Amino acid sequence: MATSIKRYRHQDYTVAWVCALPLEMAAAVVMLDERHRDLPAIQNDDNSYILGRIHAHNVVIACLPSGIYGTTSATTAAAHMKYSFRSIRFFLMVGIGGGAPSKKNDIRLGDVVVSKPTMNLGGVIQYDFGKALSGGRFERVGILNKPPPVLLSAISKLQATYMLNPGKLASTISEMTTTRPDETNIFACPGEDQDVLFDQEYVHADSEETCSSCDTRKLVQRPPRNNHGPVIHYGLIASGNQVIKDSRVRDKLAQEYDILCFEMEAAGLMDNFPCLVIRGICDYSDSHKNKQWQNYAAATAAGYAKELLSTVHEHQITDTPPAELDCEHATVSADDIIKGKMLSRYAADEDLLERMSNYEHKKVHWKLSQKRLHNTTRWFLDHPSFKEWFIEKKISSLWCSGKIGSGKTMIATAVVDAARSQVSTLKSPVVFFYCDYEYNDELNASFVISSFIKQICAFQYQNFGFFPEDVAPDLRRFFGSERTLPDFDDLESIFSRLCRVVPNTVYIIDGIDALQKSHAIHLLRIVQQLFDSPDISQKSRVLLLSRDQVPGYINVGTFIRGIRQIPISTNAMQDIENFIETSIAEKMMYRKLTDDVSLLKRVEETLLTESSNMFLWVYLQLEILWETCRTDADIRHALTALPKNIEETYKRCVCRIDFQDGWALKVLKWVSFAKRSLHIEELREAVAIRSTDTKWDADKKPQRDFTVGCCANLIVLDPIDNCVRFAHSSVKQYLEEDGKKPFKERSVPGYSTEESGDLECGEYCITYLSLSDFSLQLSKISPTKTTVAIPSPYQVIQSMSGTGLHRLFLRKPQNKNSSISVPVPTPAAPNRAQYRFLDYAISNWALHTKNIHHESSRWENFMQLAMNINATWNVHPWVSGGRSKASHLHGLFGWAVKERHRPLLSLVSEVSVVHLFCDLPVVDEGLPAIHIASKLGYTDIIQILLTFCDINNVDQDGCTPLHHAASKGHTDIVRLFLQEKHIKFDVNSTSHCTPLWLAASHGHHDVLSLLIEKGASIESEDSLHGRTPLWLALENEHYLTANLLLERGAQIDWLDTSRPSPGTMAFAKRSLSLIHVLADNDVVYTSGEAALLLELIQVCIESRLQALAKLVIRQSIHVVSNHKILASLATPSNHLAVEMLHEEIRNHNLHQLPLVMPKEGHTTAVGVPLEEGVDSSGLDTANATLLH
Repeated sequence: MATSIKRYRHQDYTVAWVCALPLEMAAAVVMLDERHRDLPAIQNDDNSYILGRIHAHNVVIACLPSGIYGTTSATTAAAHMKYSFRSIRFFLMVGIGGGAPSKKNDIRLGDVVVSKPTMNLGGVIQYDFGKALSGGRFERVGILNKPPPVLLSAISKLQATYMLNPGKLASTISEMTTTRPDETNIFACPGEDQDVLFDQEYVHADSEETCSSCDTRKLVQRPPRNNHGPVIHYGLIASGNQVIKDSRVRDKLAQEYDILCFEMEAAGLMDNFPCLVIRGICDYSDSHKNKQWQNYAAATAAGYAKELLSTVHEHQITDTPPAELDCEHATVSADDIIKGKMLSRYAADEDLLERMSNYEHKKVHWKLSQKRLHNTTRWFLDHPSFKEWFIEKKISSLWCSGKIGSGKTMIATAVVDAARSQVSTLKSPVVFFYCDYEYNDELNASFVISSFIKQICAFQYQNFGFFPEDVAPDLRRFFGSERTLPDFDDLESIFSRLCRVVPNTVYIIDGIDALQKSHAIHLLRIVQQLFDSPDISQKSRVLLLSRDQVPGYINVGTFIRGIRQIPISTNAMQDIENFIETSIAEKMMYRKLTDDVSLLKRVEETLLTESSNMFLWVYLQLEILWETCRTDADIRHALTALPKNIEETYKRCVCRIDFQDGWALKVLKWVSFAKRSLHIEELREAVAIRSTDTKWDADKKPQRDFTVGCCANLIVLDPIDNCVRFAHSSVKQYLEEDGKKPFKERSVPGYSTEESGDLECGEYCITYLSLSDFSLQLSKISPTKTTVAIPSPYQVIQSMSGTGLHRLFLRKPQNKNSSISVPVPTPAAPNRAQYRFLDYAISNWALHTKNIHHESSRWENFMQLAMNINATWNVHPWVSGGRSKASHLHGLFGWAVKERHRPLLSLVSEVSVVHLFCDLPVVDEGLPAIHIASKLGYTDIIQILLTFCDINNVDQDGCTPLHHAASKGHTDIVRLFLQEKHIKFDVNSTSHCTPLWLAASHGHHDVLSLLIEKGASIESEDSLHGRTPLWLALENEHYLTANLLLERGAQIDWLDTSRPSPGTMAFAKRSLSLIHVLADNDVVYTSGEAALLLELIQVCIESRLQALAKLVIRQSIHVVSNHKILASLATPSNHLAVEMLHEEIRNHNLHQLPLVMPKEGHTTAVGVPLEEGVDSSGLDTANATLLH
């Protein structure tokens, strides 16, 4: 049984397999074709699960709690199971049971009984559920449900197969025990001589565990069977809460209802869930019951269940609705049903969490932390700046900087462990991300923020049982079952709000320099904005670890104001020394480099001196020493010729690689361009693929040691997960830079650019999936044959009523049939275990081929792979809404748009049925394809979609593609749309938002300009608050946008008094930009805003913007005269207002100036006009204010 490294989700499992005993679970496990990794437990689900695949079906196996049996226990376990795995279509109750042999039913130990409905009963009867009647009679009431149709159909099909091949089940079990003897020897058959049935009246002696002392004269004599395999029986199974150990009770119930088997759990499932019961007979439900046959009986039942699943096609599973708890007729309690509904909510929320991000932060941290040596990184945790950040919380942002390979990631793991240890009792989260690890193709700012959102939400949900109210609607919108694909702006908005509502959080981002320039800037800007905000910086903290400069020559210390820096350069020498000593000691255990202790000491001292604080450099030198040095003279020479830096080290490694046979180059390319790290067995198959292959030949795979060792220490095999990776991410950077050099100067001949290397891997995946091994298999040919009668031609023609053709025959042929022998077809059961590269190829062939073209040698295979349905191997990474050709193309169409895959999109665009689904919502998304492309800014995709999609199609919120493009500011797409003849550019969404309204709200000036030129209304209002585009632009401080709207005639003096006026906005925000907008556009102030006006002018004067203050004053003259304003503001400390008042007096030759009486220290205001010779007789002696 292979173990899959593919990541599955709870919703990927469709078949539930329930066991009552551990031995039954063990039998189920050995039937798996592939074992899957465990998934996180759903809250309040007490079950433990084993996950895997049987044929094409993903199966979840559960066992009842130890020592707890019966119908209620089974129901509770199944309810938990269903609500953790919401895609389950049906349940299989598989295990052992007690047989009810009779003259009619020759049931033997090891046989299998399958619940099958009879005329009046559903296949399972609960024998202890009913009501007592007079005379000691007991009437059973109620009829349990039947198995689902998909299983009844499969039973009939398998029943026919066993009629033609009675030994098939025995062959399956024999194959299992032969191929995996170590795991399956406990399931061996005890032998027919151990199958004993005693007379009904003969009771077993209580003191004996076995029947060795029982009277053999009381045995029931039964004829031997012709074959030695288990027989399958179909009929009623009796279920109850007590074990039947009395042959008389057994026979009484069996005769009354024609029961074949007794057990204790099935009724609890049959009446609440779609279920089939399969029981291997381990005893005869009498006093002679013992455990001798239990293991084999469990194996026969599990073997039958596996055979049954082989007859169920994958599309039958898809067509079957998910199993639901029948609350109306359920035998569980109301509390259990309520708990089930809670579990349903937990399962839905857990699915939502899984959709947020596939970055497994805990797993990544565990793998990396395993590499940290004991007693290292202590210097960082003891550093005064770290203590101020971590313990004293005096600073909110910290930056650890260092060279390539200087141990930054190990420091990050130490900080994560320290932070998690400290906050574990404080109920506050530790959120972290290692940029420089594993997820090469997905590594961008959105991927990091998505993981942060998931970590915070998971923490909230696990501790408090709900998501923060402020973001819950958006979480369900963007990550729910019918989601709208989020872009970076959406994610940033959610994360920013989470930072505010989930305080006291520690954020750790390692390797931000591994991001591309634009993504690194996005991430740094978010950190800058959030941790420059007092409400976050005073509560949460962030640690960044990177090289001294991130892409674009950005210095983190100058980009983020106030961040404290701890450089590694002079602090890590003790850790380097510790690393050297530990590494040499470990290597000496495997191969003694030298017997000269002094020489070994010299190695330590030289590496420490030359290390420049780089662990990576030291690691590579040790690897090279151990690999290349065979004598002490070799060691001394190597120490005198050590490379100066990492780049020179890489160059020397490359020089030691033999590129002649092509193996090493293929390994380097796969490690460079694979979408994820490859398991060593996957890599061995990947490099063995040749473009001319037509059938897989496993003998071509290179050996493990050669695969890893052929690249001279540039790649390593991770002992934790057996994946192959570069020794450091800088190896890939070196290879990329080397590939840019002129061909003659390259040290790695044939190394590809990112684009060509990506496509080359894709073409190998296509070649692999095009092998004859993976052709469509509807059935396979069994060695068993059957005879089929063939009627004569005369009979065939005679049966064609109304034709009269048989009269043309002069002589009636003899009515004699002939017959032929034909092989029996059986359902295909693809064996994926032998193809280790298959999962990777299926998941990533499409991602690798975004740049494939018609000239590619694999183009025809690419088209066949994409367009044809292969239900046997399921080679497509997209999800289809059904099993028709159109459903397949619909899934392909949506996936191609979301992934920006132009070659795939061009293929599906050319089919005649594209109009059937092009305007429908994409599978598993809430938006049509053109809306998604508009939102994400995929201009090239939009150009293709415009040839057949409806540009005016509205989504579930009443938005057109233009709404999405305008909202996100995608100017080129908006321009494309507005050039379309039939575009509707002023459509109101369900909330009465037009594209122009959205553009103004987000400050997209260029988009707004295009829409205004087209004639879009600038006075539209939303239905919720009646806000205009101008009001939104001002509120959101998009002043360039507001100016454009004002220039085009937008009304700024709105009548709605429930909203703040422009002046009120300006003062509330203390925004000089908004004041300038209002001044430039001659905003009219009312007399009721006189006090506010003074405040606005005061803001300008405080900012020493005299010209702006004069502009505002000039606009305010109808409210209050200039000199009164200035006199009011001209305090002793406000020199600018005094100067402006002097100028006002001189310019207007003021002689009668009503002023305020000197009060509250405003002596300067009175003194100014007197100094200028103004007549003071006009002084307001009534102590009136200027505003009277």
